[in-house]
Amino acid sequence: MNRSQRAFFRDVWSLMRGFWQPRRRWTIFLLAAAILALQAYYVSVMVDYNAWQKMFYDTIQQMDSDSFFFYLKYWPMYMVAFIAMEVGRNYLMQYLEIRWRTQLVDDFVKRWLSGRTYYLMQIDEELSADGKSTVDNPDQRITDDVRLFVSYFLNLTLGIFNAVLRISSFGAVLWGLSGVIDIPLGGASVSLPGYMVWLAVGYALLGTWATLWAGRPIVRLSNRQQEYEADLRFGLARLREHIESVAFYNGEERESAGALGRFEAVRRNFFRLMLRRVQLTWVTELHWRVGFLFPYMVAVPRIFAGEMQFGGLMQTAVAFQQVVNALSFLVLRYYSPTEASIAQLQTVVNRLTDFRRHMERVETAMSASDISREAQGEGLSVRELTVCRPDGRILTGKLSFVLTRGERLFIEGPSGIGKSTLLRAIAGIWPYGTGAITMPEGARTLFLPQKSYLPMGTLRAAVLYPAPEDAADTEQIAEALRQANLAAFIPRLDKEENWAQVLSLGEQQRLAFAKAILLRPAWIFLDEATSALDEENEDRMYGLLCGMCPEPAVVSVAHRRRVEKYHERKLRLFADGAWKAERSDSACQKSKNQI
Repeated sequence: MNRSQRAFFRDVWSLMRGFWQPRRRWTIFLLAAAILALQAYYVSVMVDYNAWQKMFYDTIQQMDSDSFFFYLKYWPMYMVAFIAMEVGRNYLMQYLEIRWRTQLVDDFVKRWLSGRTYYLMQIDEELSADGKSTVDNPDQRITDDVRLFVSYFLNLTLGIFNAVLRISSFGAVLWGLSGVIDIPLGGASVSLPGYMVWLAVGYALLGTWATLWAGRPIVRLSNRQQEYEADLRFGLARLREHIESVAFYNGEERESAGALGRFEAVRRNFFRLMLRRVQLTWVTELHWRVGFLFPYMVAVPRIFAGEMQFGGLMQTAVAFQQVVNALSFLVLRYYSPTEASIAQLQTVVNRLTDFRRHMERVETAMSASDISREAQGEGLSVRELTVCRPDGRILTGKLSFVLTRGERLFIEGPSGIGKSTLLRAIAGIWPYGTGAITMPEGARTLFLPQKSYLPMGTLRAAVLYPAPEDAADTEQIAEALRQANLAAFIPRLDKEENWAQVLSLGEQQRLAFAKAILLRPAWIFLDEATSALDEENEDRMYGLLCGMCPEPAVVSVAHRRRVEKYHERKLRLFADGAWKAERSDSACQKSKNQI
């Protein structure tokens, strides 16, 4: 076993390990044992049924009606046994599959969403730059790849177990039926026992080689077809997200050409795939058709020699086909162009392992952060804080300030200077840097970005997110919407819609301020949270924050200088990590009507 094979089995075990925890170990063991026992019994009944076929067809050749009907009465029993075992095995397999998939999805989702791992995986530019640690589409890995891993592993394991049983069981039957054949060799002859077994092995290997030869390009073309189809879907989905911009630009012709161009790639590759499938069908159909007649041709000499009756011929043909199919399964399971294979399982295992290792890397980066965070005191204290990019470049150097409850700080500087990154470091979601940050223990914080996340569901759930829907009653929510100039949406409070598309960016930003009114955090961080608002609505939203009681501390990042008037303090950022703290010329004018 080489290094890559050892790594593969190690990765498979790492994905299995969580499923064999002590609290569920015996349940899983009993389920697996029951499935394997049913499969073993199924094969033993198949062998018994194979012997029954010999006796049944012998009665036809002998024209013995009494014996014919005697054996015929056993046929329904075999059918009931086969069907019952098939149903029971499939049920247990599906039950085991969904339990294992549930455990894996639960583990991956919890790990991905813990410690802001999902966020760091997206913004970690250093890991993305080397081209080795990039993990695309985590959602696909949690859904499709987990499902495929469980399905592939269980079906391959059971299939290999079944193939080994059939080779050993029907191989023994075929060996006994073959007898000994004398092969002339020069002036002498060589006796070959179990010759039909050797012929079955040779025929299976020949058919497997031909199938792999014809089908190998299909795997590459199928993967390419999935990529082209995904590109087409992504392009159309992106067009749907930006339909208004396309309409303003009159970009219909350009978009049409792009979509049709992507479909042309789908069409061309499909024709290549179609031709390869035709080639594969020729090979597999020829192999199957010849394989149906081949055992009869092999056994005919014994029929003509009077050593075998018609029932024995039927028994031989079935045993031969079982051995050939089982041998072909073992070979094709390593690399199959059309069905689940070990190669496909390895691809899925690699994707899930890369996902897990990338999460481990960002978790390590977060835990190894030199920015210490403590819960103490009455205000926000930043001491000697240096914020860096993942590549080590300094954005803000040795920053220190103290912000108390009710104070408002405005952060300004040129675009790309690191204002938003500083805000993320203060909020605790940026690990790269050094220094110390302390905040009051149990302080409720709220981060309002330029484009707020709106979960699927009702508007009530969206405005209260991440708090539960019962965090505020209907009247409180309605009042918050009125104050945020969103009264028109009150009648649709409990209607489920795609609110990220229904609401304009300005309406989404005002909804975020309604959230702040309802959740009443002690600390609010705003990152271009009013960029899509007109001046009147911008004044109205900041007025709401100033009028909240108790008054929260506010830290704002904005390109509009007019926002500065709502803050008593200002922090100016310069290139090379320099900064300057100032008092703002215009303090926030508190609203007389406290909310």
